[in-house]
Amino acid sequence: MRKMSPTLSIGLPDLSEEAIEKLAEACEEEVSKFILERIPEKSIDTMFVSCSLEFVDKQLDLDVQLEISQLFDTGHSLDDLLQEATDFGVEWFENQLTEMKKK
Repeated sequence: MRKMSPTLSIGLPDLSEEAIEKLAEACEEEVSKFILERIPEKSIDTMFVSCSLEFVDKQLDLDVQLEISQLFDTGHSLDDLLQEATDFGVEWFENQLTEMKKK
């Protein structure tokens, strides 16, 4: 199963490349945790989580890409799980940006 998110565009103040990289890594960690809280880790054959951020003209574009396959069925819909994980990643990211704007 592979799920790609629509691109989310949010206007921001300037961010360093290092800050953008840290946000992307944190997003990937949070989305991975979200998935592992919903299905047993031992059922996962492969899992790919990528949060790509591109900063252009004071705009940060987020793209969440997920891919997962299971060794055995756990009764969970992978399509639903991937959509929930993508939505979670976008919401988590928006919350991080909101916190950054407050500072």
